[in-house]
Amino acid sequence: MLLSKTRILPFKPFDESGEVRIYYNGFLPHWRQAGCTYFVTFRLADSIPEGVLQQWKYERGMWLQARGIDARSEDCLAKFKQLSTEDKKLFERHFVSKFFSKLDEGLGECVLRAPEHAKLVSDALRHFHGQRLDTGDFVVMPNHVHALLTPYASFEHENILHSIKSYTANQIQALRGTSGTLWMRESHDHIARDGEELNRIQEYVRANPAKVGLSSNEFVLHTARYALH
Repeated sequence: MLLSKTRILPFKPFDESGEVRIYYNGFLPHWRQAGCTYFVTFRLADSIPEGVLQQWKYERGMWLQARGIDARSEDCLAKFKQLSTEDKKLFERHFVSKFFSKLDEGLGECVLRAPEHAKLVSDALRHFHGQRLDTGDFVVMPNHVHALLTPYASFEHENILHSIKSYTANQIQALRGTSGTLWMRESHDHIARDGEELNRIQEYVRANPAKVGLSSNEFVLHTARYALH
């Protein structure tokens, strides 16, 4: 299903010299800067098999060990934060690219393939549009979601995303008559650095369904336009 909107959304590029807040919920850094647009990915809890996760943990341990960090130590994260910016970027590129590739294999139960479940997620993504955030391009895939979100001042990105995930989990579980964990706790997000990168992200989001051969009733795609200067 394809959705679109005509209102042109504002875009503020990342300011290298501006104030930035960085926090860690695991090893991937989460950058926060007011007014910026985030490329967000969140996935179903069963979208990546346990065996794959264990292999990632092993590879992560070896990568850290090569830089003098023991992944099992209590100060592992503290030492990771002391790595060079380039090393941190290498870590993110290496492991996030594997993460995206594995998601595109469509593993797990893929409960978002059901149109009624995908609609709940797409409606939730647009619910606070114009009130708490600008919702840009997004795609609801069978086992994950990619979205461009721009929170307004005084609304934290993580709080908005928590609301979306919590609400949709409850609603989808109620429809299915099931319980338990629907979404993986940690999400991936990345600030769009400039208009060129924003365009690349939009192209990636829009091409995702065709790339993995989905039919029109197996996803929801929402497109948007940004004012780029």
